[in-house]
Amino acid sequence: MQSFDYSNQNHIIFLLLATIIVALAFIIIKYKIKTYFQERTVRKRFERGNKLEQQAKSFLKSKGYRIIDYQSTYEHKYMEDGEVQIAEIKPDYIVKKNGKTYIVEVKSGSYAINARNKSTRRQLLEYDYVVENDGVFLLDMENRQLKLVQFKSKGEKRSGKLIKFIILIAIIGMAVPYWQVKVVIGLVLVFLFLKESRF
Repeated sequence: MQSFDYSNQNHIIFLLLATIIVALAFIIIKYKIKTYFQERTVRKRFERGNKLEQQAKSFLKSKGYRIIDYQSTYEHKYMEDGEVQIAEIKPDYIVKKNGKTYIVEVKSGSYAINARNKSTRRQLLEYDYVVENDGVFLLDMENRQLKLVQFKSKGEKRSGKLIKFIILIAIIGMAVPYWQVKVVIGLVLVFLFLKESRF
């Protein structure tokens, strides 16, 4: 058997090639193992999520909600630089109880189960905006908790500011001693009230 000769150029090239091949094989095997475990984790999380969503159906029924829709696709149209864009959303459940319609989003894990999580909150806000509803529920299937999340609309915010303004003008009107000013303030209040009732 021929011994390795460090002075032989062919032996050195063979050693370098063998080292490169072993290093590449190690990197590939390491990558494959990492990918396998990542895919396995995602698959388990997906299977667990599906299982919890199916359990959510029974949970909602036990709370008196009637399921009227499950993972239907809704289109959200919006404008971008004057061009109509369409985004699709898919709430988990649409349910009814006491004549009211609710959206239910099922979540699991430690972060997504809370509306303080920005991704969850944005998702619920979009559902609330696109789908006609009387409320949006976040269903934490880990702890079997149904949380009602409510967002104030722009109309409600505007309405609240207008009511405060009307009250302020009415107080000023009561304080002013001149009847002509009181009449003008009264007419302004009537106008504002009629405008408010149209919203």
